[in-house]
Amino acid sequence: MGLLFTLAGFYTFITILLPTPTGFQPGLVSLIAVAALGWGLVAMVLPWARIPGLLRLAVAPAAMALIALHNMAAGQDAFRYGMFFFLVFIWLGLCEPRGTSLRMSPFLLAAYLGPLWADGRSAADLASISYALPIYLTVGEVLAWRTQLMQRLQGRLRRLADHDPLTGLPNRAVFTAALREHCAKPESVAVLFLDLDGFKQINDRLGHAAGDDVLVQVGATLRAHTRPGYADLPCRLAGDEFVLLLSDTDLAAARSLAEQLEQRLGELRAADGTPVRGSVGVAGGVSMDAQQLLATADEAMYAAKQAKPVGRRAA
Repeated sequence: MGLLFTLAGFYTFITILLPTPTGFQPGLVSLIAVAALGWGLVAMVLPWARIPGLLRLAVAPAAMALIALHNMAAGQDAFRYGMFFFLVFIWLGLCEPRGTSLRMSPFLLAAYLGPLWADGRSAADLASISYALPIYLTVGEVLAWRTQLMQRLQGRLRRLADHDPLTGLPNRAVFTAALREHCAKPESVAVLFLDLDGFKQINDRLGHAAGDDVLVQVGATLRAHTRPGYADLPCRLAGDEFVLLLSDTDLAAARSLAEQLEQRLGELRAADGTPVRGSVGVAGGVSMDAQQLLATADEAMYAAKQAKPVGRRAA
């Protein structure tokens, strides 16, 4: 919006240098140009995401009122004021939800017809709103529709970049960033490193679809072990490796959660009824190096796996 207002202000200054119609008032037009330019520069630095919607939308009627004033000062040049209305509805289409342009139509009618009526224009001139209004509303709504599609696509792309498409869990990049953030704080943080036992045999015997189903079940189990009120983060690192980042948690509490997680995993079943088992390694501390903490949890997981009987490891 700020950029469009700034461009409109510059354009208004330029029109003063061009051939002008009868009734053109350079002084008033210059003041209007300064107002548009100044507001545009201010709007560029305002935190629009934190401004309430109604207050943000109030800018549109104000802009149309300024356009109406410009129309009266510039001699009712249809091309000039028509261009400014286009800018308003381009802004509404790019920045506001669908339907906003339609809600702004009463203000458009007043701003468009008011100067013509005050100037005593003919009924034919007033009737020009019959084609101007549909054009402006179409521009605003089509842009809003396209913008909405783009935002949805961007949201999907962001989710694909940050999440594992199979389990829906955050991926390694998200986990690494969160682990570094927590390790930089003076609080206890723990990591549970989970690797499934015998997952390759499930894939080989039952197929990858059955293996994927197991991974989805494990992902849901990890989600169920995130605690309300804590910034716990379950993630899938790769293959059948998962991690659970536990915030503000000491080693004793982390080990207790690891035991609960292993017990819950034992209740899961593959497509043929084979129990799903996993080995969980635990590491934690305060102000630890993030990479070292993850490596320690990984080593603890392998130690837990090796401590199991060979038959259970391969089951």
